[in-house]
Formats: sequence, structure tokens, C-alpha cells
Amino acid sequence: GESSMWLWISISAVTIMMITWFVYHYVDHMTESKFHPHAPKQLLVKFKEGTTPDEMHTLHRKGRCNVAETYEDMGWYRLESRKNMHRMLKHYKDHELIEHAEPNYYVNASFTPNDPYFPYQYNLPKINAPAAWDINQSNSTIKIAIIDTGVQLNHPELAAKLLPGYDYVDYDNIPEDGNGHGTHVAGIAAAITNNGTGIAGVAPLASIVPLRVLDNNGQGTMGNVGNGLVFAANNGVQVINLSLGGPMGEAFLQAAVQYAWDRGAVIIAAAGNDNTSYPIVPASYPNVIAVASTNPSDLKSNFSNYGSWVDMAAPGDTILSTYLGSSYAYLSGTSMAAPHVAGVAALLASKGKTNAQIRDALCFASDPVSGSGVYWQYGRLNAYQSLQVP
Repeated sequence: GESSMWLWISISAVTIMMITWFVYHYVDHMTESKFHPHAPKQLLVKFKEGTTPDEMHTLHRKGRCNVAETYEDMGWYRLESRKNMHRMLKHYKDHELIEHAEPNYYVNASFTPNDPYFPYQYNLPKINAPAAWDINQSNSTIKIAIIDTGVQLNHPELAAKLLPGYDYVDYDNIPEDGNGHGTHVAGIAAAITNNGTGIAGVAPLASIVPLRVLDNNGQGTMGNVGNGLVFAANNGVQVINLSLGGPMGEAFLQAAVQYAWDRGAVIIAAAGNDNTSYPIVPASYPNVIAVASTNPSDLKSNFSNYGSWVDMAAPGDTILSTYLGSSYAYLSGTSMAAPHVAGVAALLASKGKTNAQIRDALCFASDPVSGSGVYWQYGRLNAYQSLQVP
């Protein structure tokens, strides 16, 4: 009798409360979504001239908001609250003490590629690439030689920018990738960008010269690498990427590197993935920029080699790029770090800089992240800052 009636009344009361809560939050959400994308539960405000700290404090307390940040030189404040932005705005915007109150809108870079995987490429914002692209995206007369396992020649993100190369494994002029490594490396350096598909490359408009010197197992000879370097040099390539290396090399490979340098190419090589300070070649040669790998936290990747012979670092941990079968894959390695540097080198080359000037701009404008001066000589690659070097 009576107890079941009370139970029914309390269940009804709870249900009504829940419905009210849902309606309240739904309306709240709909009101929020009428605004352009903005930081949630935040507001930017400017008080009128002559408002006292006490008056500000009282207004904040009444609105249950607190000051999260002060923009001293501008006289603005960023407020935070547990309330939604539009409720904060309502409290402040028409108040007699307030000159301006507005949402903390998100801004987008002026050149943000519309490639669907771009949001998953932490490495590009990390090296400040989007800001660099607003200044320079390289151009098709700038050639990046990818001396590697070849490149998937009909990959939709690479095909249109490939120039004739060579296959020094099979000695023919079809440097088709049978491994995947070279295709991944090429995409990092210069995948077609802003084409509404896949990923963005560091040098969106540069051309790629695919040179196959490593077999389908990723193995090759010094001789083949030398061939690749000489082909690149003789064909006016400005940037050479060597995401390969070995524990030992004598005069031959060094001479091939010197040949390419003497003909104006800047040469970038991976520092290796053995977590050791033992120098590998060609990275440790003079006139080669040796690149270590960093992770999303800007720390040395646990696999990356290091030492006084390493020049700089770039992102190399879980990097998304082009892969065999016209696909995409995440790979890690100093092999992934080097082509970031090669891509920025291609941006610098399109400004008419010499190989020595490019090397200096890359090294000197790098960011002194943790490990700089210890694991590598300079810092982690910064595309935008490198373009600022006169």
C-alpha cells in the first residue's frame, strides 16, 4: 500500500530530475555549438580603464570564475570556470566594468593541409613545419635523392613528383621498392600535400629522385651507395637522404660523399638504431649531417644512436608515412628522422642557399631540447626557424 506509493513517488521524482538534467545539458550543449570552435569553459576579458582589483575580484567570485592567465602588456585576462563558456559570457559581456568579453577561439594555421591523416602526424607541428609552409613549400626544381630500397613508383602521394632514378640492385632504370622502407622515407621528406588524401610531406613541392641501392631485405653494398651518390651529384640533386648505414667504411664511401658535396649537394644520414655511441658510416663522415631520433616528448628515442659525431635530431618515433600497396604505415627509426631534415633542406635549397649554408641553417636554428650538446651536437630540427636564418 503506502510504501509502494512512496517508492513510486520517489522513482518519479528521480526520473523527473534526470530528465531535467539531460534537457539542461542538451540546451547547454546546443548553445555552445552555435559558437565557432573554442576552448571549453574559458573566456577572454578586458576590463574598462580604472577598474580596481577589488571590483574585478568581486565580479569573478560572483561569476564563479577564476583568472587562469594574465596578458600583462595587453591588459587582458583568460578566465576559467566549471560553467560552460556561454554562461560565463552571459555573466561578463554586458557588465558595466567590462570592455570586451569573448570566447577563447581556436585558430588554425593558414596552411593546414586537408590530408585526412595530417592530425596523426605529431612530427610536423613538432618541427614547426606548418609555419614554414606559409613561407616556403620548396619547388619542383629542387630534387631530393632518396638513396634507399627504391620507392613505390605509382603511389598516389609520390607518383606525380618522381623524377627518373636508377636501380643499382637490378641494374635497370625502374627503382621499384620491394621492401617499403624507401617509400616511407620518401613520403616523410616530400609526399604530395594538401591534395585531400593521406599525409603531408615536409617539402610539399620538391621533386624526388628514387635510387635503389638496398635489396628487398633492406641490405646493400657500399658500392651501390656510392653509385647512388654519384648519380645524384651528376644529376644536379641538391639534397641527398641516406637512411642507411653500416659499422665500417673506409675511403670509398667517404670519397663518394665528398664527390656529391663538391657538386653542391647537402647530404643527410641516419645515425643508426643501436642505442650506442659507436659511430656509423656514412653519418659520421665530415660533410654529412648525422641525424638522431626523438620521440613525441622531445627526448632521445630509446633506439637512437648518439654521440659527439651526431649533428642534430628530428622526430623518428612512430612516424606515419606512405607505404607499399599505396597504403600508409607507422614506422620508427633514425631512418624516419633523417628525411625530416632532408625536407627542410629542400625548403632552404629553394631559397638559393649553398650546401654549407643549408647545413648551418639546419644546425644553428634547431631547438635545444633535452639531450642537446650531449646526445647530439646541436638540437632538434625546427623548419620555421631554419627559414629565418639570413
